[in-house]
Amino acid sequence: MADLRLRILSYNIHQGITVRRNRLSLTILKEALQELKPDLIFLQEVAGISVERLGKMWPEKVEHQLEGLADEMWPHYAYQKNVIFSRHHHGNAILSKYPIADFLFKDITLGKLKKRGVLHGIIQIPANDHQSGLVIHALNAHLGLFQFERKIQTKMLVEYVKKTIDEEAPLVIAGDFNDWRQRVTKELTQRLSVQEAFYSAGKNHARTFPSRLPILQLDRIYFRHANMKSSACLKGKQWKVLSDHLPIVADLVIPRE
Repeated sequence: MADLRLRILSYNIHQGITVRRNRLSLTILKEALQELKPDLIFLQEVAGISVERLGKMWPEKVEHQLEGLADEMWPHYAYQKNVIFSRHHHGNAILSKYPIADFLFKDITLGKLKKRGVLHGIIQIPANDHQSGLVIHALNAHLGLFQFERKIQTKMLVEYVKKTIDEEAPLVIAGDFNDWRQRVTKELTQRLSVQEAFYSAGKNHARTFPSRLPILQLDRIYFRHANMKSSACLKGKQWKVLSDHLPIVADLVIPRE
């Protein structure tokens, strides 16, 4: 029985606004993502609705970004808003080649700080004549900017996984962890028995921010009950201007029973 090969991509898309000239980048972004052919995409800061011009730092329109990015390559998607402004919002999204049987949202906001959350997609890999079906739990996280905030949010994430997801089920947790102090990985690996895509290859966390001169290691892909074949941080010319983050990719192999 053949194992499942799964390409994972995680990317904070900065609401689809390019680093230069504040132009919309959705068409270019979609083409770039299509070339990579990921099976499962974790996006952060996806604008949920249209907005009018709010000043020099905003484009005239940020419209239906999730629907604009999804196509025949990723016909299944889920979205949950995080940050809500007076006239628009943005949040986490999961795009999938495979059906999303259900999705849940875990609010991890602390007090009056900026709203944060974890989007949990339950991915159903269909069975066929030669292979059994498979369920994968995909969690898209965007943690806070303060160390005390991330510490509590990481514990909330761990408790949610332990309470909600079977220990034997394949699991992928990806997103923007804002973890420049390098504290989250130790907590997750010890308490959830996950591996981080770059650490498992004997490398440091990927430097993903700011995209034009990446110094901080903010974005991660964690996994459980899978084997990693490769991982990469995309640093080409186009990626330096599409967002203020760089995307990361991991190729996983999930054994089938």
